[in-house]
Formats: sequence, C-alpha cells, structure tokens
Amino acid sequence: MTNAGTLPILVINTGSSTFKWTLFTNDERSLGGGTEEWNADDALTRKAQIEERLRTLPPCQAVGHRVVHGGETFEQSVVIDENVRHELGVLLPLDLLHMQPALTALDAATEAFPGAVQVACFDTAFHRTMSEAAAGYGLPAEWTQRWGLRRFGFHGLSVAWSVDSVRRLAERLPSRIIIAHLGSGCSVTAVRDGHSVDTTMGFTPLEGLMMSTRSGSVDPGVLFHLHTHHGVSMLDLEDTLTNRSGLLGVSGISSDMRLILAAADQGDANARLAYDRFILYARRAVGAMSGVLGGADMLVFTGGVGEHQPRVRRDITGALDAEALDTAANDKADEGFISRPEGSLGVLVVRAREDLVVLREVRRLADAARSPPASA
Repeated sequence: MTNAGTLPILVINTGSSTFKWTLFTNDERSLGGGTEEWNADDALTRKAQIEERLRTLPPCQAVGHRVVHGGETFEQSVVIDENVRHELGVLLPLDLLHMQPALTALDAATEAFPGAVQVACFDTAFHRTMSEAAAGYGLPAEWTQRWGLRRFGFHGLSVAWSVDSVRRLAERLPSRIIIAHLGSGCSVTAVRDGHSVDTTMGFTPLEGLMMSTRSGSVDPGVLFHLHTHHGVSMLDLEDTLTNRSGLLGVSGISSDMRLILAAADQGDANARLAYDRFILYARRAVGAMSGVLGGADMLVFTGGVGEHQPRVRRDITGALDAEALDTAANDKADEGFISRPEGSLGVLVVRAREDLVVLREVRRLADAARSPPASA
C-alpha cells in the first residue's frame, strides 16, 4: 500500500486572471507546475478547466490553496473541513474577484483528491499583527463593530517569504523593513522585527498604490460625484476601478509595465504619465511606511515588476536614499542586494515564492492532521 507521506503535495494559486499550480515532494523539490490563463470568467467553466488539469496529475497527499481573504474569521492557515468551506463561502462578498476562483479550485481539488488533506493559507493572516490604529478607518465605531470594517491587508504570503529571505540573505533580520510587492497587484508593507505594522491595501485589494488595472486609492468624493451627478452605477464603478484603471486606464495602451516603458521611451505622453503616476504612488507609500517605522534599514522589491524592472527600483528607492543603489547590481539583479555596501539603506531584490510558504504551512498542518491524538 502506498504511504500517503510519499505522495506529492499540490499547491494551487488562483488569481483573477490565472491559475497556477506546482507539485512538490516533502523535501520541497518541484516535480513540475504551470500557469494557465482562465478560459472564461464564469465559475463553471473555470472549474472544468481546473478539473481537466487535475486529471493529468498523480494522487496527492495534500493540497494547499492560496486564499486571498480570511476576513475576521481566519487569522492563520487552516485544514479545510465542511465548516471551514462554509465560512469561506460567507467571505465571498469581501472579494469576489479573488475568492470565487479560490473556492472553485478548492471544490475541484476536493473532488479530484478525496483522500488528500486540503489546507487554506491566507494572504491576510500576516497582517493580523497590525495595531487597531493601523487596521481601522476613521468611520463611526458602530459601523466598524457592526460590519467588521477594517484594513485587512493582502500579499501576506509574499511578504512573509520576503521577511524569511531577508533573514537568509542578510544573515540577520533588520528591525525596520519596507517591502514593496509590485506585480499585477501592488502593495507596500512596513515590517518591524518581522511583523506587519502597516500596509497600503485595506478592506479590499483596491486600496493603496496604482496597479496594472486597479486604480489604487481614490478620493471617495470622486465616486460619490460620478454616481450622483453622472449616473455611473455602482457596478460600473467597481468594474472600472478594478479592471479598467491603473496603468491600463491611464495609458490607454496596456497593463504591462514592459509595454508602458517601451511606449514612454518612444514619446507616448499617456504612457509616460502612467509610469510617472505609478512611481509617485509607490514613492508616497514607501515614504509613508518609513514614517510609520521611524526610518528604514532595508527596502525589499518583489513581485513581477519589482523583480524585473531596474528603472522602477531606481526611481522608487530615491524616495528614501537617492545614493543607495549600486547601479551595476541593480541593472543585472535576479535576486540579492542591489545597494552599495557602505550605504545606510540596504536594498534587496527577492523572487516571490508564495508557493513555498503555502507548502510549508501544508506540511505543518497535514502532519498534525495525520498524527494520532495523544492519549489521555
């Protein structure tokens, strides 16, 4: 009989536009993986797409799911049972864009691997260490308490990996770290002694920096004005702020930073404006997080844009220290330090590995789930 512990572990990361999967051994060796664009927006078609992929994979001992939103219910990773699955469904209205694909994948994996332990790992969990001052909004206390209105923060799995990477690459953990996750979604997090103290994303992943298709923070008065005086519906506002704003909306060209930079270099004014606005939002955030921490010992770049765009790193780092970067190191960086050794600010590029964070949580919880209870 096959020992469940010798079977691979599957990690699934569903996003608004893609479905990513990786198979791992217990000792963290990758057995393969892939990224697929969604074929359609509806849950049934996506479920069929996931099922088709899962049929090509071997039996698994456990499946780990990156789940963007844990709400107030889930403060740490959890083994999924019927009750947990129900509670995850309750959280759907908080972030339908990300939660629906995650639950679709969860249900497909449960059917495909009925004997496997299913584990949910939450992006919001890392930010539960934020103070009430940082986590709250300037809204009436009655609203906050009745409807659970708070800043949850996101990209927590990526930030957690960056913190561990700083510890590994620097051989120590500086007290004041600012982590810029710049990808399709973008956020900046202030980390003190390894714990989140503030972050730019809030109740939803819309708040904060301008992103590839998301607007980032917008004066609520603008939205009231559009709705009241120009008849823009709430559904249209939500769709526009989520899918038709950011780099795409400002440039009118693309949501891809590589194409924005190419167009800007060729003299396209809207592309240049999109880039300048993206950088300004990020510099504001980095400066604000430095203020929260009382300075910064290290600035970390991660995510697709953060890892692969030297110009972006250069222009954002200038918000803290215009002389911090080693230009040659920044231009060729894959992962590692890009700051001058003699400088006071360390600057680091980290390859995002949320899949490994999920894998380690799965191993921890799956081992506990399989262990027999201690005798009384």
